[in-house]
Amino acid sequence: MSRSLFFSFGFSSILISLALACGGADPTRSGGEGTLSFTTWGEEYIEQGIPADPEGGFADGWTVRYEQFLVSFQSIEVSDQSGEIAAVMPGSKLFDNTVAGVKAIIDFAGVPARAWDRVSYEIAPVTAATELTPSATQADLELMLAGGYSLFVSGTASKAQTAKRFAWGFALGTRYDECSSAAGGRQQAGIVLTNNTTLEVELTTHGDHLFYDRLQASPDPSVPTSLRFDALAAADQDEDGEITLAELNATPLDVRLYDPSGLGAVNYGAFVSQLARTVGHFRGEGECTVRGL
Repeated sequence: MSRSLFFSFGFSSILISLALACGGADPTRSGGEGTLSFTTWGEEYIEQGIPADPEGGFADGWTVRYEQFLVSFQSIEVSDQSGEIAAVMPGSKLFDNTVAGVKAIIDFAGVPARAWDRVSYEIAPVTAATELTPSATQADLELMLAGGYSLFVSGTASKAQTAKRFAWGFALGTRYDECSSAAGGRQQAGIVLTNNTTLEVELTTHGDHLFYDRLQASPDPSVPTSLRFDALAAADQDEDGEITLAELNATPLDVRLYDPSGLGAVNYGAFVSQLARTVGHFRGEGECTVRGL
């Protein structure tokens, strides 16, 4: 089961840095063309649930099962560090990544076969022109439009005989720039397309990030980042079995358990909202430099 090790980001200038997408020389300028096939996938944690597991799931005994993980992609762009643009996606498309399997976003045919070291995309609020995909419904689109959301998640967290529902919408615009991924034992900036091939480029979403207990990885490698839900469950102030963002906003952050990393999250609503910007990844565990729109 795939899981990101972590990320780091700062909001003083509304800038989040997940990783350094390093540039590099183009090793492939041999001519020809190929196709870039952009897809999205939610991985097992979104499709099947997050377990209670101190090594990879919740450290405090909870499990989470998603019912919706609605995400709106737009403005995919492939270019190089000189500014030459190979492909740009028009408009936006809405997906529900709880639906099993890898889902097609867009194919770019006739792309020159070589290295393109700048790949970027956005998770941004839907518009009336947002295109529905087979994984999403008209009701999903209407929900997203009504809230101005780019990301909406709903599901149930369970522990022993306790169950807590959540339905959280995030009206955030986030741009993921300079995406990179591991290739051949090193970080590869962007992609390398070879002649007469179709290269799949997956924009992966990570559902576990919404439950991290830190906003930045500790500089001390012995200090782990864990998934926790006890404090979020306790924010259900009216004890109706549903945790709302309003309740999270009204609950001060317990800094003994959660590390805001100097980024100004004083309550659980602000904390989770900042984590929501980190769900977008690149080709599995690959990361990007991220900024708010």
